[in-house]
Amino acid sequence: MDYRQSFGISAVGMSFERARVDVAAMNLANANTVREADGTGYQPLRVIARSAAPSTSFSDMIGEAGLFMIGNAGRSFSIEGVDKPARMVHEPGHPYADAKGFVAYPAVDSATEMVTMMSAMRAYEANVAAMNTARNLALKALEIGGGSN
Repeated sequence: MDYRQSFGISAVGMSFERARVDVAAMNLANANTVREADGTGYQPLRVIARSAAPSTSFSDMIGEAGLFMIGNAGRSFSIEGVDKPARMVHEPGHPYADAKGFVAYPAVDSATEMVTMMSAMRAYEANVAAMNTARNLALKALEIGGGSN
């Protein structure tokens, strides 16, 4: 059995979940960043998983090193901006308040971002456990196959 495929699956899962944690942390860090009057400013982000073409086999998606291609051509996910209207907060004394006293903040829901971060961290840990299990199985197989001298 080729354990490189197991390692490749876990590696892709870990890179995807790490991107989810990074994006959630970035969204939380910029949740209270003021948007300019023209709408420019921080835009919340999401990590979107990409599936391969239906005719692509799993073996074709895995490179020779046993890892998914994470480069531009074979990237398994993308990070895209979320097009949501700004969160308007009534703060008449704020320097960026509009004529009605409202300040525009990015549409970041802190509770959703925290749940995303926690679930991504748990999924990352599960991928690490799967990779460690595959490694241990490979080592045991080598140990058994080597026999006793």
